[in-house]
Amino acid sequence: MTQTEGSQPVTIALAPVIDRSAVVQHLDELRAAFATGQPIEIGCGEVQQIGQAGLQLLASAVRTCRERDIAISFKDCRGIEPVIRLAGLADMFIDSTNSAGTSA
Repeated sequence: MTQTEGSQPVTIALAPVIDRSAVVQHLDELRAAFATGQPIEIGCGEVQQIGQAGLQLLASAVRTCRERDIAISFKDCRGIEPVIRLAGLADMFIDSTNSAGTSA
């Protein structure tokens, strides 16, 4: 199932700390979102700390959405932007205007 124009996105709000236990929780949410075929919006506004497992989860979500032709966007990434840039993942998550996020 692919997304349809004008579909309401499935919204996932990330936890303040994205450690291994949060990754497990968010993985289940992402799997359910993938199954809908609807666009996915990931809210990063509350994230204060994200580790390697969290970055891997988000990168995997982008890759999965691309493979399934599902739009994914990241909102309010400013708080974790330095970590995203340090990891070399800015092109995946942050748009050129450095605003809310990117669509993949």
